Amino acid sequence: MTTSFSQLSLAPTLARAVAEMGYEQMTPIQAQAIPVVLEGRDVMGAAQTGTGKTAAFSLPLIQRMLKHENASTSPARHPVRALVLLPTRELADQVAQQVKAYAKYTQIRSAVVFGGMDMKPQTIELKAGVEILVATPGRLLDHIEAKNCVLNQVEYVVLDEADRMLDIGFLPDLERILSFLPKTRTTLLFSATFSPEIKRLSGS
Repeated sequence: MTTSFSQLSLAPTLARAVAEMGYEQMTPIQAQAIPVVLEGRDVMGAAQTGTGKTAAFSLPLIQRMLKHENASTSPARHPVRALVLLPTRELADQVAQQVKAYAKYTQIRSAVVFGGMDMKPQTIELKAGVEILVATPGRLLDHIEAKNCVLNQVEYVVLDEADRMLDIGFLPDLERILSFLPKTRTTLLFSATFSPEIKRLSGS
Protein backbone atom coordinates (compact mmCIF):
# COMPACT_ATOMS: atom_id res chain seq x y z
CA MET A 1 0.00 0.00 0.00
CA THR A 2 1.23 3.47 -0.89
CA THR A 3 2.02 5.41 2.28
CA SER A 4 3.80 8.54 1.10
CA PHE A 5 2.17 11.48 -0.66
CA SER A 6 4.97 11.59 -3.22
CA GLN A 7 3.94 8.12 -4.46
CA LEU A 8 0.42 9.30 -5.31
CA SER A 9 0.10 10.37 -8.91
CA LEU A 10 -1.32 13.76 -8.00
CA ALA A 11 -1.42 16.54 -10.60
CA PRO A 12 1.62 18.87 -10.32
CA THR A 13 -0.56 21.76 -9.09
CA LEU A 14 -1.92 19.59 -6.26
CA ALA A 15 1.41 17.94 -5.46
CA ARG A 16 2.96 21.40 -5.12
CA ALA A 17 0.34 22.57 -2.59
CA VAL A 18 0.68 19.32 -0.61
CA ALA A 19 4.49 19.57 -0.52
CA GLU A 20 4.29 23.20 0.62
CA MET A 21 2.05 22.15 3.49
CA GLY A 22 4.74 19.73 4.60
CA TYR A 23 2.73 16.56 4.00
CA GLU A 24 4.94 13.49 3.63
CA GLN A 25 3.53 10.30 5.13
CA MET A 26 -0.14 9.48 4.86
CA THR A 27 -2.25 8.64 7.90
CA PRO A 28 -4.06 5.24 7.80
CA ILE A 29 -7.38 6.76 6.65
CA GLN A 30 -5.56 8.72 3.91
CA ALA A 31 -3.64 5.67 2.69
CA GLN A 32 -6.87 3.65 2.57
CA ALA A 33 -9.31 6.23 1.20
CA ILE A 34 -7.30 8.29 -1.32
CA PRO A 35 -6.66 5.49 -3.87
CA VAL A 36 -10.32 4.38 -3.70
CA VAL A 37 -11.67 7.93 -4.20
CA LEU A 38 -9.21 8.43 -7.08
CA GLU A 39 -10.86 5.43 -8.75
CA GLY A 40 -14.23 7.13 -8.39
CA ARG A 41 -15.70 4.59 -5.98
CA ASP A 42 -18.00 5.15 -3.01
CA VAL A 43 -16.34 5.14 0.41
CA MET A 44 -17.52 4.55 3.95
CA GLY A 45 -14.71 5.47 6.31
CA ALA A 46 -14.48 5.12 10.07
CA ALA A 47 -12.39 8.04 11.26
CA GLN A 48 -12.23 10.30 14.27
CA THR A 49 -11.63 14.04 14.00
CA GLY A 50 -7.92 14.79 13.66
CA THR A 51 -6.96 11.72 11.61
CA GLY A 52 -6.35 13.72 8.46
CA LYS A 53 -9.62 12.70 6.83
CA THR A 54 -10.15 16.11 5.21
CA ALA A 55 -7.12 15.44 2.99
CA ALA A 56 -8.35 11.86 2.52
CA PHE A 57 -11.42 13.06 0.63
CA SER A 58 -10.41 16.56 -0.59
CA LEU A 59 -7.20 15.73 -2.44
CA PRO A 60 -8.58 12.92 -4.63
CA LEU A 61 -11.76 14.91 -5.14
CA ILE A 62 -9.89 17.98 -6.42
CA GLN A 63 -7.72 15.71 -8.57
CA ARG A 64 -10.81 14.16 -10.19
CA MET A 65 -12.28 17.60 -10.81
CA LEU A 66 -9.25 18.97 -12.65
CA LYS A 67 -10.77 17.70 -15.90
CA HIS A 68 -13.41 20.44 -15.48
CA GLU A 69 -10.84 23.12 -14.66
CA ASN A 70 -11.33 26.35 -16.63
CA ALA A 71 -10.51 30.03 -16.34
CA SER A 72 -13.89 31.19 -17.63
CA THR A 73 -15.59 34.03 -15.76
CA SER A 74 -19.01 32.62 -16.65
CA PRO A 75 -20.77 31.15 -13.56
CA ALA A 76 -22.29 28.50 -15.85
CA ARG A 77 -18.81 27.07 -16.39
CA HIS A 78 -18.38 26.60 -12.63
CA PRO A 79 -21.34 24.52 -11.42
CA VAL A 80 -21.24 22.80 -8.02
CA ARG A 81 -19.64 19.41 -8.70
CA ALA A 82 -18.74 18.39 -5.16
CA LEU A 83 -20.75 18.94 -2.02
CA VAL A 84 -19.17 18.48 1.41
CA LEU A 85 -21.63 18.46 4.34
CA LEU A 86 -20.58 18.97 7.96
CA PRO A 87 -22.52 19.29 11.21
CA THR A 88 -21.16 22.61 12.54
CA ARG A 89 -19.98 25.96 11.20
CA GLU A 90 -16.58 25.48 12.92
CA LEU A 91 -15.98 22.19 11.10
CA ALA A 92 -17.31 23.58 7.81
CA ASP A 93 -14.95 26.54 8.13
CA GLN A 94 -11.92 24.33 8.89
CA VAL A 95 -12.60 21.98 5.99
CA ALA A 96 -13.22 24.89 3.60
CA GLN A 97 -9.87 26.47 4.56
CA GLN A 98 -8.06 23.19 3.89
CA VAL A 99 -9.80 22.72 0.53
CA LYS A 100 -8.77 26.26 -0.49
CA ALA A 101 -5.17 25.54 0.51
CA TYR A 102 -5.04 22.28 -1.51
CA ALA A 103 -6.63 23.88 -4.59
CA LYS A 104 -4.70 27.14 -4.50
CA TYR A 105 -2.63 26.43 -7.64
CA THR A 106 -5.65 25.16 -9.58
CA GLN A 107 -8.61 26.98 -11.18
CA ILE A 108 -11.04 25.01 -9.01
CA ARG A 109 -13.24 27.34 -6.96
CA SER A 110 -14.57 26.52 -3.51
CA ALA A 111 -16.91 28.24 -1.07
CA VAL A 112 -18.41 27.61 2.34
CA VAL A 113 -21.91 28.36 3.60
CA PHE A 114 -23.15 28.03 7.17
CA GLY A 115 -25.77 29.62 9.39
CA GLY A 116 -25.37 32.34 11.98
CA MET A 117 -24.29 34.94 9.46
CA ASP A 118 -25.71 37.06 6.65
CA MET A 119 -26.66 35.10 3.53
CA LYS A 120 -25.82 37.96 1.14
CA PRO A 121 -22.02 37.50 0.84
CA GLN A 122 -22.55 33.73 0.56
CA THR A 123 -25.13 34.30 -2.18
CA ILE A 124 -22.76 36.52 -4.20
CA GLU A 125 -20.06 33.85 -4.00
CA LEU A 126 -22.44 31.04 -4.99
CA LYS A 127 -23.85 32.98 -7.93
CA ALA A 128 -20.32 33.60 -9.25
CA GLY A 129 -19.93 29.81 -9.54
CA VAL A 130 -18.07 27.30 -7.36
CA GLU A 131 -17.04 23.70 -8.02
CA ILE A 132 -16.64 22.62 -4.40
CA LEU A 133 -19.26 23.69 -1.89
CA VAL A 134 -18.70 23.05 1.82
CA ALA A 135 -21.87 23.52 3.86
CA THR A 136 -23.92 22.83 6.95
CA PRO A 137 -27.27 21.19 6.03
CA GLY A 138 -29.66 23.87 7.33
CA ARG A 139 -28.00 26.80 5.58
CA LEU A 140 -27.56 24.82 2.38
CA LEU A 141 -31.32 24.21 2.28
CA ASP A 142 -31.87 27.97 2.75
CA HIS A 143 -29.72 28.61 -0.33
CA ILE A 144 -31.41 25.84 -2.34
CA GLU A 145 -34.83 27.30 -1.51
CA ALA A 146 -33.61 30.80 -2.47
CA LYS A 147 -32.41 29.32 -5.80
CA ASN A 148 -28.85 30.47 -5.05
CA CYS A 149 -27.34 27.14 -5.93
CA VAL A 150 -28.29 24.32 -8.23
CA LEU A 151 -27.07 20.84 -7.39
CA ASN A 152 -28.04 18.96 -10.56
CA GLN A 153 -24.41 18.57 -11.68
CA VAL A 154 -23.01 17.27 -8.39
CA GLU A 155 -20.69 14.30 -9.00
CA TYR A 156 -19.48 13.83 -5.42
CA VAL A 157 -21.16 14.20 -2.08
CA VAL A 158 -19.19 13.92 1.15
CA LEU A 159 -20.98 13.40 4.46
CA ASP A 160 -18.36 14.16 7.07
CA GLU A 161 -18.83 13.51 10.81
CA ALA A 162 -22.05 11.76 9.78
CA ASP A 163 -22.73 10.43 13.30
CA ARG A 164 -22.67 13.96 14.72
CA MET A 165 -25.01 15.17 11.97
CA LEU A 166 -27.53 12.51 12.99
CA ASP A 167 -27.06 13.32 16.71
CA ILE A 168 -27.91 16.96 15.98
CA GLY A 169 -31.04 15.80 14.15
CA PHE A 170 -29.99 16.58 10.59
CA LEU A 171 -31.34 13.37 9.08
CA PRO A 172 -34.48 14.93 7.49
CA ASP A 173 -32.35 17.79 6.10
CA LEU A 174 -29.79 15.35 4.68
CA GLU A 175 -32.51 13.28 3.04
CA ARG A 176 -33.96 16.44 1.45
CA ILE A 177 -30.54 17.58 0.20
CA LEU A 178 -29.81 14.15 -1.29
CA SER A 179 -33.13 14.32 -3.16
CA PHE A 180 -31.82 17.38 -5.08
CA LEU A 181 -28.71 15.56 -6.28
CA PRO A 182 -28.31 13.42 -9.41
CA LYS A 183 -28.95 9.73 -8.78
CA THR A 184 -25.59 8.81 -10.30
CA ARG A 185 -22.94 10.25 -8.04
CA THR A 186 -20.09 9.14 -5.85
CA THR A 187 -20.81 9.23 -2.13
CA LEU A 188 -18.16 9.42 0.59
CA LEU A 189 -19.32 8.98 4.15
CA PHE A 190 -17.06 9.44 7.18
CA SER A 191 -18.16 8.70 10.70
CA ALA A 192 -16.50 7.94 14.03
CA THR A 193 -19.09 5.23 14.71
CA PHE A 194 -21.35 3.14 12.50
CA SER A 195 -24.75 3.01 14.17
CA PRO A 196 -27.79 1.37 12.54
CA GLU A 197 -28.93 4.90 11.56
CA ILE A 198 -25.65 5.55 9.74
CA LYS A 199 -25.93 2.22 7.93
CA ARG A 200 -29.48 3.16 6.92
CA LEU A 201 -28.34 6.60 5.73
CA SER A 202 -25.52 5.05 3.70
CA GLY A 203 -28.02 2.67 2.16
CA SER A 204 -30.03 5.63 0.88
